[in-house]
Amino acid sequence: MAPLSSLINLPPEIFYLIFQYLNKEHIGYAFFGLNDNLTSAVKYYIKQELNLTNINNENIFQFCLTTFLPSIGYKLRYLSIGYPYCLSTYLKSIQNYCPNLQILNIYCQTHLEDIRHYATYLIHHQLISLILMYNNQIIDEDISIRLVNRCDNENYRTIPLTSSLILNITSLNDLILLKRFSESSYLSNGLYMIECVSTGRWLTDSKDDLCIMSEKLHRDSIFSIKQIDMYECTREYELYNEGTQRRLTVLIPYEDNEEHWISSSILSTHRQESSRSCSSFTFERIGNDNQFSIRPCYLHAKRLQVAGKRIIISIC
Repeated sequence: MAPLSSLINLPPEIFYLIFQYLNKEHIGYAFFGLNDNLTSAVKYYIKQELNLTNINNENIFQFCLTTFLPSIGYKLRYLSIGYPYCLSTYLKSIQNYCPNLQILNIYCQTHLEDIRHYATYLIHHQLISLILMYNNQIIDEDISIRLVNRCDNENYRTIPLTSSLILNITSLNDLILLKRFSESSYLSNGLYMIECVSTGRWLTDSKDDLCIMSEKLHRDSIFSIKQIDMYECTREYELYNEGTQRRLTVLIPYEDNEEHWISSSILSTHRQESSRSCSSFTFERIGNDNQFSIRPCYLHAKRLQVAGKRIIISIC
């Protein structure tokens, strides 16, 4: 058997033939750093594309993040990464070491992470292209357009990573959540009053079972609004009576019932929560005003209404 020193000093052309039978991540793990010639040969062979998906060996994946990408990331124009690892595992490595990406292809691990985390951290207003993929097919381009357009009016925390982003989702439920996210606005935690524009009345917690619409403002008209997600990625909120800290819930109607917010309100802070009630809401900005429509977070929910008019929220 030839000594190791003889093998690693073979001409690069021999290694290029060997590399053809190996995945690029295995090439890097096996040969990168053995000597200067091999390191140069690996960099040359990798060129501008790298696929780091479906790496089931934790050691190899961590090597790619901590050793391989810091050395070759600046050359990459295409990177595919994701499953079976979460976004939080590799996001900083991409941000730090891959400044020249043109296409970032993410296989989302939404069994462990909410798809809206991916939208929050990856979608930015400089994106030229956003593609949603499901079962290797492009789906719902309208949602993609809304997600990118939303960045023009919202304060995303995204550091632009690429001009083209591909998100491969794992279920149609991910698409439902992205649609909700694309229609929702960010609202900072704080104290608010909820007003019906058409009547000028205020949603008020009452001593009875259900909330009422009152012409006068008092303490029970003030609600504390808090984001459910500690990372503030989902844009779903809970509303509490500021004084009692009882949570506001909405009754989920049967399919054949229309949703209207009337004096016999479906909203309550006294209701015992069950599968028929919903305690999370999203807010949808109306134009450029500091006013928002309210929508409960259950499937096919409509905006809450009073006699066909939208309920809006105004800052307290």
